Amino acid sequence: MPKGQKIKEFVAFLFASLTLGCEAQASEYGLSLYQLGLVQPAPGYTPPPGLYFYDSYYLYTGSGNLYQHSLTKDPTRVTYQFAANLAIFAWYSDLTLFGGRLGFATTNAVGSDISSYSTPFVDAAGINRRSDVQKTAIGFADSELTALLGWQAGDQHWKLTASGFFPTGNYLAGRLAQTGLNRPAIDVKGAYTYLSHETGLEASAALGFTINAINTATDYLSGVDMHFEWSIGEHLPLGLYFGVGGYFYQQITADAGSGAAKFGSFQGRVAAVGPIITYKLKAGDQYIDLAARWYHEFAAYNRVEGDSIFATLGFPLWTPPPALAQK
Repeated sequence: MPKGQKIKEFVAFLFASLTLGCEAQASEYGLSLYQLGLVQPAPGYTPPPGLYFYDSYYLYTGSGNLYQHSLTKDPTRVTYQFAANLAIFAWYSDLTLFGGRLGFATTNAVGSDISSYSTPFVDAAGINRRSDVQKTAIGFADSELTALLGWQAGDQHWKLTASGFFPTGNYLAGRLAQTGLNRPAIDVKGAYTYLSHETGLEASAALGFTINAINTATDYLSGVDMHFEWSIGEHLPLGLYFGVGGYFYQQITADAGSGAAKFGSFQGRVAAVGPIITYKLKAGDQYIDLAARWYHEFAAYNRVEGDSIFATLGFPLWTPPPALAQK
């Protein structure tokens, strides 16, 4: 067996062990509302008080056998191609709660999805997916509102976030391609970042859970999603950062509803790893953060597997005057 294949299988085994042997199911459409890899690196770091803007261009291409345990028992290979622009407005205050600084953020996106499949199949809504079913969608994605608390002690940073997802995206039950999933959800996440001001070393980890509500159009209740993200890298002179990061996803509770009953239980998981590069550019008194991330997915089961690419631009829209900040 090639050495690279052995490493991939070993990593997949380690990730699978995190589920503690729990039987897992697969979210509807094999997709989750939480955007894996979006907030890396340094997910535990809380910026200084102010209003910030982040804009990320996102590309994804992946495929997988999502319906091999449906009533037909025939594997159907589904391919997704996403292109989206995600805009995040974040406000970090100097107000404290339980010793942590309070902040809020909103995420909105617009994009497109081009989907295809290898053979016709019957989906969770009982719709027969044929070649003449619309396979392209363009429009808004589901929106997200987040509240956060951030703590700092020297080189160590912690952050706790609670996010709500709202079904504002372009969704149609009879269509394979979607830019929304038509299910509200709540996500809770804890993140930690170690950032050394002496050596420039940065190491981060974040663990979260997404609790989904029912999709009323298909009567499909997706189970709870678990997501784990990590990164490690080095801050170099001239504002450069080079690192590597990844994520692991697994659903840890069963799906429910009459839509899920049409399929029966089947597991869903995926892992990913890839390089991260950031650059801090100074333009006058303004700092602009540029970042690029590429994640290659592997060890997928009942979920699409492919490549995610992010290109991010971020900068403060407003920061308090020095005298006010000191006060």
